[in-house]
Parts: sequence; structure tokens; C-alpha cells
Amino acid sequence: MTRPEPPDVVIVGGGIAGASAACKLTAGGLSVVLLEKQDAYQDLVRGEWLAPWGIREAQRLGVYDCFSAGGAWEIREWMTWDEAVTDDEVEAVDMTRFIPGVGGPMSFPHHAVCALMAEQAAAAGARLVMNASKIVVVPGERPVVTYRTPEGAFELRPRLVLGATGRGCTVGRQVGITMRNSMHHWGGGMMVEDMAGWPPDVQAMGTEGDVMFMVFPQGYGRARLYLNFPTANKHRYRGPGGVERFMAAFELECLPDRGKAVTEATPAGPLSVWPSVSSVPEGPPLTEGVVLIGDEAGNADTVLGTGLSCAMRDSRTVCDILLASSDWSPAAFAPYVQERDFRLERLDFGASIISRLHVEFGPAAVERRRRVRRLMARNFAAQVTGLLNMVAPEDVPEFGFSEFFAERLFRETA
Repeated sequence: MTRPEPPDVVIVGGGIAGASAACKLTAGGLSVVLLEKQDAYQDLVRGEWLAPWGIREAQRLGVYDCFSAGGAWEIREWMTWDEAVTDDEVEAVDMTRFIPGVGGPMSFPHHAVCALMAEQAAAAGARLVMNASKIVVVPGERPVVTYRTPEGAFELRPRLVLGATGRGCTVGRQVGITMRNSMHHWGGGMMVEDMAGWPPDVQAMGTEGDVMFMVFPQGYGRARLYLNFPTANKHRYRGPGGVERFMAAFELECLPDRGKAVTEATPAGPLSVWPSVSSVPEGPPLTEGVVLIGDEAGNADTVLGTGLSCAMRDSRTVCDILLASSDWSPAAFAPYVQERDFRLERLDFGASIISRLHVEFGPAAVERRRRVRRLMARNFAAQVTGLLNMVAPEDVPEFGFSEFFAERLFRETA
């Protein structure tokens, strides 16, 4: 067992949360080891959409240039094509107007941006360890991290461990942090290219039949496609022919040209399907010597699309605490825990609204969407939950997170 010089911080997981934290901490003068299980970053079908408020967090972390250099594409308009929406009701939402000076959300190749962040951290002095396997974290006043690479076994004793392994929650499970999980539906995603007929700066979503679709352009004919669908259909896009069935699902009456621009695109990456799980920590997402960030610290349903923005907020908040004081005890992270609990509660509530509205199927669900659209057309305040995709949760009016609001939105008469 090799025992290199103890760093200040070991970060387990080199995704958006972990790699951005490594950049911030090394720039602040701390010694950092960043452990990543892949031997090279590759497309694993992860979230690739950053809200305007997440872009602001990237700027504060000093990693914004990694997005632009990694191929980030600004999305300027949002279209909703849906079986409950007539052609004359379809309108474009300007996504560039929500946060002055930021513009619209960014869509980007996740693995390329992570690789650039890891390079930036290494250039600033972080020790980047790729192909790190069998990682074990033991919490304590001086936590212990062991891992293996092709070169052998290693042990580190940092002052603090940041767990950033995503929804797998590898570190959280090892140190005894538990989650309350719930699942509403399943999701799937895949990269395509040669999608020449799609407007390059328009993202879209909608529901028809038994699928809720999302299209996020990444420029130059590339786009990430997502489907959300009932749990009863969880095997539909698996096995032989799964890619073909996934693509064919975009042949929808509600889409322009019946979705031809999508269905004739070329698959350009793996197809992945997953249970769309909401995970809320049953206590603080930390223990002695270990702090969780990103999806590992808890997450709302992926249908909301705020996971990466949350990861950036987590990273920035925890890094600010580490750089501001030598007190790294659990009590020092109370502001992080408090803000994150508030944020996740709002996002989880908002995701439940979106799921119920757009990822439920059948005649009653179609009529529900029609009623809600009529209500939103008459009362702009009814659209407040949609702000969660654009502005930070604390900036969304409080009334949008009450059971009264949900009851008013979904009651039988608009």
C-alpha cells in the first residue's frame, strides 16, 4: 500500500461537481487529489443542460471557459409541442431574458467539459488520478481513502473528503448517509447527429401517447434526445432493436413534419435508460471528515433538468467555506446544509409538478394539461414553477411551493 503525502482534500468523482471543486480549491491554494473511475472521459449519457443560474455558478467557480471550450451551445428558445396544444397555440419562449448578462441555458457534451475541468485543475496543481477503482472512504477526524490503479494500491489521509460520485452515491453509502427515494417514471437518453432539419437554437418538450420527449440541440446537427415514459414500459427500449424503437418514438403528430428531423438523425452515442428517482437525504449530507456534493448529496427528479446547476451551486458553496476558514468541522458546513435543504425541497416540489403534468398519460392526463394551459393563459402566476429551469430556487416566488398552489393548479376545473 503506497501512502503519498496527505493532501488537504480528496475529491471522489471527477464529474461536473467534483472537477469544478478541484479547480476552485487548487486556485485557492489547497492541495487536492481528484479521483475518477474512468480511464478517460467518455459519453455515459448524463445531464448536459445548464440553466442560466447554473451558468452564473460556473462563472463564480472560475470554470465557465471549460464549457465554452468544450463545445457548449446556447439555447435561445423553448418550444412546447404537445398533443394538448393546437398548432396556433404553439409559441416560443425567449430563454435569454431571465438573468441579465447570462443569456440562455447551455447544452454541451458532458464528458468533454469534465475533461477540460480536470485538465484545468491539474494545471493549477491538483493531482488527477484516472482509472481509480475500489475506492473506499472511512470517515473520521482524519478520514482515510484507499483506492487502486494499474500501478497498485494507495492510501490517502486528507483533512476532508468530498463525495461527488453522482446518483450511484458510492461515498454516501460507505459513510452511512441514507436517502429517501421515490420514483415516478423511467427515462432514457441518447446523442444523435446529422439532425439538419431541427432549428439549432430551439429546445423542445412535449407529451404524446405514452412518451414525454425532450430535444436539446448541441450545435452543428448534434442533439441529446430524452424520453420519459411509464414504469410499465421500462423494458421497451432495452435489448436488440432498442435504439431503433427509441428513435421511432419521436415520430409524433405534435412535432413539425411528424418528427422527421429527429427520426432521420444518426445515433452517435450509447442509449441509456434509468428509473427517474428523486433522492432526499434523511439527514445532513455530511459526516465527520466527509461532505457530499452534487447528485450524491440528493437530487430532484431528472425531468426538471436542474441537476448540473445544483452541482455547481454545491461545489461553489462548499469551496467557499473551505477557503474561508481553517474550521472544517461538520458544524462549519451548517450554511451549506441549510441552503441545500431549502433548495432541494423547492426543486423536488417543482419536479413533482412537472412529472404529474407532463409525464402522466391517457385521456385524463391530456385534459389536465389542457385545463392547466387555460389557467396559465388567464393567470401568469400559475406559470411560476417553470421559473425553476431558469432562475435560482430562492428567486422563485414562495407561493409556487405550497400545497394550495398545487391543488389550484390540478383541480378538476380551470
